[in-house]
Amino acid sequence: ANEVKPEFWLMGEVIHGDYTSWANDNTLHSVTNYHLHKALYSGHNDHNYFEIAHTINYVNRMIGNKLKLYSFVDNHDVERIYTKLKNKNHFAPVHVMLYTLSGIPSLYYGSEFGIEGKKERFSDDSLRPALNLDDYKDAVEKNACTKLIAALGKIRQNTPALCYGEYKELLLQTTHFAYARILDGKSVITTLNNGGNE
Repeated sequence: ANEVKPEFWLMGEVIHGDYTSWANDNTLHSVTNYHLHKALYSGHNDHNYFEIAHTINYVNRMIGNKLKLYSFVDNHDVERIYTKLKNKNHFAPVHVMLYTLSGIPSLYYGSEFGIEGKKERFSDDSLRPALNLDDYKDAVEKNACTKLIAALGKIRQNTPALCYGEYKELLLQTTHFAYARILDGKSVITTLNNGGNE
């Protein structure tokens, strides 16, 4: 692929195992980060930032500085994040992490509106609905989920450290987490709270 079109980007869906077996200089450019996907929703559901921090460190040790993984919180095969979260207010910290951690953040269509979708035993239809975009034309102004996603997209687009910076853990507690992304001597710090207190 690189010989035919050097700017072509080839990503593969990989659920588990050593990501560098599939994504490296000779195979794919990136793979799906299912480890982080699972940690982001279950760590918030269980009020356990230790799970998320462990996963971040585990994946970072696995891939080193060579790969940018495809990060997501839901997709065509798993329940919508808004459905998975026990506390719907955790939609915000989950997406803040998606957009501020290492990797390439991906948004599955419709999740920016906070739509629901439960995985059924014999059908994925609820995960892949037809959407009428006219129903969402004012979403950036009127839908809190959409407003958040739009803001996070702009922040990431205009903050190189969030795209290329080194990750550094600053504070880790069960319900509180802080980390930095550092690039060229500048740090962007993310702080999170999944507890019930301010």
